[in-house]
Amino acid sequence: MRQTTLSLLGFFILAALGSSPALAQDHSRGWDQGHIVQVTEVRIKDGMLNAYINDLNNVWRKFLEAQIEDGDVVDYGMFLNPDKRDGEPDLYLTVTFKNWAAYDRGVEYFEALGEKVFGSTKEMREANIDRGELRTIGSTYTLREISFKEASE
Repeated sequence: MRQTTLSLLGFFILAALGSSPALAQDHSRGWDQGHIVQVTEVRIKDGMLNAYINDLNNVWRKFLEAQIEDGDVVDYGMFLNPDKRDGEPDLYLTVTFKNWAAYDRGVEYFEALGEKVFGSTKEMREANIDRGELRTIGSTYTLREISFKEASE
């Protein structure tokens, strides 16, 4: 019994000594902040996928291309969910903004952008259709991209 107790005590001492480097680990930030990504979940009404994608191409894409020209938007994308489960969206729309300032532009910017893209408020209104006939917007959430820092020499 005494041998077993000594063996266990030795094991615990070695384990405690071996764990001390874990306490002295580097806790510096090994990552950098990146872009802002907005994700929108879209549920498309039955038989309306093509109509909705055509609408996105006519309006949404034009607005985003103009924002890319302005330097606010880095990228955008559409991701179809072909094997969706109950309650999941049919489509995910993503917009990658340069930073928080680009993400948080005011109404005045978008009104001016609409006139730039469509020529007038009237033409912008005419480009809009009743999207409620095509889709239902689910959750929209915002993510902050992070990336590993390069190891310094």
